[in-house]
Amino acid sequence: MHDTIVRSRFSNVWFYSVFEGSTANQATNLCLLPPEKEGGLPRQVGNKTECGLLGFVLDLKQDYQPIRNQIPEEKLYKVYTFNSVRKSMSTVIKLPDGNFRMYSKGASEIVLKKCSKILNAAGEPRIFRPRDRDEMVKKVIEPMACDGLRTICVAFRDFSNDPEPDWDNENDILTDLTGICVVGIEDPVRPEVPEAIRKCQRAGITVRMVTGDNINTARAIAIKCGIIHPGEDFLCIEGKEFNRRIRNEKGEIEQERIDKIWPKLRVLARSSPTDKHTLVKECTVCRTNLVLVFKA
Repeated sequence: MHDTIVRSRFSNVWFYSVFEGSTANQATNLCLLPPEKEGGLPRQVGNKTECGLLGFVLDLKQDYQPIRNQIPEEKLYKVYTFNSVRKSMSTVIKLPDGNFRMYSKGASEIVLKKCSKILNAAGEPRIFRPRDRDEMVKKVIEPMACDGLRTICVAFRDFSNDPEPDWDNENDILTDLTGICVVGIEDPVRPEVPEAIRKCQRAGITVRMVTGDNINTARAIAIKCGIIHPGEDFLCIEGKEFNRRIRNEKGEIEQERIDKIWPKLRVLARSSPTDKHTLVKECTVCRTNLVLVFKA
């Protein structure tokens, strides 16, 4: 994607919002280094998803360092770190006029649910209705996820300093966002992974993938790895569905319910740390030959 193409389709307001939103909401120890070979990709230092966003900034022919110099980490007013419940992270900065701006980024379908507005190509906020969100999920997010891309939504919200918001009230803070963009980031499968999985399978070992990714992204990556194959009778489910199936009306895990799921289970997506612990514990009880691939 070239700078001239981007600027011909989008306004400077939108362009700068993407630029600042992708840069300000990051740890400063992340960076991109020049490629080792001419024509190669920049070397990534730090979290691959974060570095992918920095790469996007470079593709827009921009330098992220001036934003970091303008807003160093010690000047970040409030940070809501990423966790398995939020599926997002947010950073609050204080503006020169004394008001506040919060940038958020995270799992696209989750962050979009918190957006009441979205920037159009002119950089102007427009109302973002539930049916608009459903259309974006269908036409933008799902196609990217089915190609194995991790989809990230970048959004922001402005706050007045009079009175200053109660930053500890997350339900009131992390809502009413304005969406900036949705990006798709590829987490390439390492060349040696498919063969390693084939060796496990030939040895009678079942490989299962447990991840926090969107189920369509997880399924596509599992196919690339050889964990699942089209036409096989396998099960790909999300953490919520997994818990619904293994727990009784009292919320208690029943071994009989687990036994109905784990033989066909190959991909557990949008899973929490508790889901991972439950699966390992119950499969250990079953004494089955398995390898669990935990993917961030």
